Amino acid sequence: MAMKINELMIGDWVYNKHHKKNIQIQPYDFFVHGHGNNGTFAVSSTIVSGRDLVPIPLTEEILEKNGWRKEPITIDGDYANWYGEIPISQAEDEFNYADIELRYAHQLQHLLRLCGIEKELVID
Repeated sequence: MAMKINELMIGDWVYNKHHKKNIQIQPYDFFVHGHGNNGTFAVSSTIVSGRDLVPIPLTEEILEKNGWRKEPITIDGDYANWYGEIPISQAEDEFNYADIELRYAHQLQHLLRLCGIEKELVID
């Protein structure tokens, strides 16, 4: 799944297929330029291409590396609550915060920023 550049924010973690590694989006990766006569602007990438970027799936390992702790709800462990910067619920392999599905690491980063939490995620 290729990503759209406008889905990203500075500091987001993504996987770069071209370089075969996780990268963190930097300010110098983008520039803004005018687009047409209607006063709109477009964001372009100078370093990365959206077709080379893939979202990093949010996993239990990423949550654990970043300080969340898991408390299973059922005996089989298919459901859990994760406690950390924000509470996250898990049903099988799906993570949620207040009914907001969190499939990828950059979505968790965006949610933390919207909640006013300044936290650098550790991915590798």
